[in-house]
Amino acid sequence: MEWKIERIRDRCAACSRPFAHDQAVLSVVDPDAGERLARRDLCAECGRRHGERAVWWETRFQQQATRRRRVDFDRLLRIFEAWQKAPREESTERDALLYLITLLLVRKRYLRMVDLVSEGGREFLRLRKPGATGEWYLAPAPLLAAADLPPLRVRLEDLIDGSFEDEEMPATTDRESVAES
Repeated sequence: MEWKIERIRDRCAACSRPFAHDQAVLSVVDPDAGERLARRDLCAECGRRHGERAVWWETRFQQQATRRRRVDFDRLLRIFEAWQKAPREESTERDALLYLITLLLVRKRYLRMVDLVSEGGREFLRLRKPGATGEWYLAPAPLLAAADLPPLRVRLEDLIDGSFEDEEMPATTDRESVAES
């Protein structure tokens, strides 16, 4: 007989209703379940009907905080560099995304902000890579309102999760591969 008892589930095993945070849950292990001991987590209503030979205990369901996303900054740098070599277009969403990516890369010291410059009536951040690489970049610095941020956040999360087309990105962040493509 196997004795591995699983962790609490997020819904009732009998009626399939999801548990609410801090809801009382009856956990039942039934020795008559065959070769293996099986844990069943039941809501208060379904828990009244468990077998007499079952071992049970009451617990509270705790909603797990969502795990923070791990950001691949090398990928963001490749996206940044791919958009730098692309022809400049009047795309407010792309400018805003590039600006947010730039801020993330500056914060994590993948890029250094040198100053703010105006070009053609628009403001740009002038940036360079740290070290002796000699690579300089201009990134748009649009004015963003609070209402602009929720859709931009969703799009940025899509980019971080990998929805950016791989054929649009250089394979590495070294100077030769960016220059070739």
